[in-house]
Amino acid sequence: MKKSMFLKIFGICVVIIVLLMTFGMYGCKNSTTAETKAESETTKSADTSEKTESSIEVESSVQEPVTISLFTQAPGAYPQIFPEIIKNFESKHPNVTVDMRVVGYGEYQSSLATMIAAGEAPDVFLENQGGDLWGVAQAGEAMDLTGYIDANSGEWRKQMYGYIPDLLSWEGKVYGIAASLNNLQLMVNKGLLEKLNLKTPETTDDLISMAAELKNSGKSPIAFATADLWGAVDMFMVFVHQQNGGEILKKADMGQEPWSGNEIFIKAMDTIKQLNDAGVFMKGASAMNYHEDALPVWMQGNTIMLWPGGNFMIQDIVKDITADAIWFPSIPGGKRILTGGTALVWCASSKTKYPDLAVDLLKELTTQQTYALIFENGIAPAGPLEKEVSSAYPLADKVNSDQGEALDRFIYTPEIYNEVAVAVQALMSGDVDAAGAVDMIQKASDSVYKK
Repeated sequence: MKKSMFLKIFGICVVIIVLLMTFGMYGCKNSTTAETKAESETTKSADTSEKTESSIEVESSVQEPVTISLFTQAPGAYPQIFPEIIKNFESKHPNVTVDMRVVGYGEYQSSLATMIAAGEAPDVFLENQGGDLWGVAQAGEAMDLTGYIDANSGEWRKQMYGYIPDLLSWEGKVYGIAASLNNLQLMVNKGLLEKLNLKTPETTDDLISMAAELKNSGKSPIAFATADLWGAVDMFMVFVHQQNGGEILKKADMGQEPWSGNEIFIKAMDTIKQLNDAGVFMKGASAMNYHEDALPVWMQGNTIMLWPGGNFMIQDIVKDITADAIWFPSIPGGKRILTGGTALVWCASSKTKYPDLAVDLLKELTTQQTYALIFENGIAPAGPLEKEVSSAYPLADKVNSDQGEALDRFIYTPEIYNEVAVAVQALMSGDVDAAGAVDMIQKASDSVYKK
């Protein structure tokens, strides 16, 4: 009986223990499963989150192909420089292709005007500091870059010399950036000068004497072109600055001083007339463009000198010419000076579909990589170089070393700028005298300022 009772109790205990173990295992299993499931859900959630973020990143990097247009003229070393700049830009924007179109200097402005008038302005285009830039700015065709220039505490502005954005501003807004600088000097074929046993001129009287000595030689002292306007304006500017007339010129440009009757302006025009009448300039200047005509004429040995010259054309000089650059000879009572400023000025179209990309391309023009490339090709960059770079053109280095001496070479009112060039052409063709040429400019000023 006792034994039977003991066995019964033992059996019950075993059953209880088995049940406890079973429930315990079940509970542990459920707990473990729940934890595993929770961990699985967490991992799945994390994976999904990472996948979502990764997808977003992929989606943001995989963009539709975009083409932006760049329109320019490209003298000197620029044909070698531009492709490298574009290559660097495209490497940073894999989905973007830059379509660059290049035309000659003589046709550039008319081509750009046609494109703008047709509503097909390029996304990024070249302009000249002064009248041409203000023309597109006032017409609303150039993008206001001020916000970009001053963003991030002026980070982009600091990549250029501080005065440059101000030079390219109109009524407090920046409409262009510069990648390079230049100054204008008189280029001399030293070999030809020595061969003809002539001395380097220091005054305009020396130029007139040289013309007399060359009268029957079939050669002229200076190749000079006025058909594309800028050479004529720069000649006038030199003679104004030689008389310390820079401040008066600025006021006249703004309509605050009269042009007519101003002795400085008349003397500048009269000096051009004297040089032309004496045969200093090669005949046909009014029909000549600079890059297409005057530069080849000089390199072919038909003239001893070329006006104007600078870092923008030194790379074009053929190797058999021993060239030098000098400041333009002084007028009687004047002093030799240098004029200059920004070289190539770049704008973004206000009508571009891709404003941020257009601005990014402009920024590429002011990187240290671009500055080094520009300097290596003999051109002065528009900002400081952070490391030493070697140039392949010693004459360009000489010209660029004078950059700090250069006085402002620009007239900023488009109509006045153009009329100065037209007045010089009329003067050289004998249609007006010096005072009459200045009166032509006065009429243009009166029209602009409604006087």
